[in-house]
Parts: sequence; C-alpha cells; structure tokens
Amino acid sequence: MTNANRDNLKFQTALTVQHLAALENKGYKYLQVKGFTMDHHPEYVEPHYIMLVPIKELSSDPAKKGIYEPINSNYLQEWANDTNRQLDVFLATNERDLLS
Repeated sequence: MTNANRDNLKFQTALTVQHLAALENKGYKYLQVKGFTMDHHPEYVEPHYIMLVPIKELSSDPAKKGIYEPINSNYLQEWANDTNRQLDVFLATNERDLLS
C-alpha cells in the first residue's frame, strides 16, 4: 500500500449530497475515482470500496492521468443519494475539513 493510500484511509468520509455541495463551494471541480480491494490494494474491476479524491484542476501530466468525474456528475449524485448501495463510496477527506 502506498503512503498516499494509507493517508487517505485515515481521512475518509462517506459520500453525501451535502458533501458534494460543500466541495463544489470550496472550488473543487472533479473527483478522482480510485477502486480498492478489502486489503486496500488498487482494483477497478471488482472493487470492495471506492475512494473519491477531490481535485480542483486536472493535471496535464500524462503520468498523473486517472479516472475523474466532474463534481456535478449524475453518477456522483446517484451514489450520494443511494443509501442501499452495495459498494462503499468514500471521500478522501474528513467531514471537519468539508464543513470548515
């Protein structure tokens, strides 16, 4: 597990519509989508959970490319509204940071 992934696990918040609005108000435009196995290894085909990393601007560096979704995306809204989802979806931030 990389240090960045380990750090993200320390600061995670379940995705809600209110959190998406708070991130958008803070100037975030995208969420990077990262899938992980139960033991926290990257996995995109059958992930155990998804970690969404807030990003204000996309990098033009090809080495930093990834899977991104606009913060106002219908997919993110559906995930935030679905209380019965079988896949856990987290934000890589803690709730205190979102509300401050």
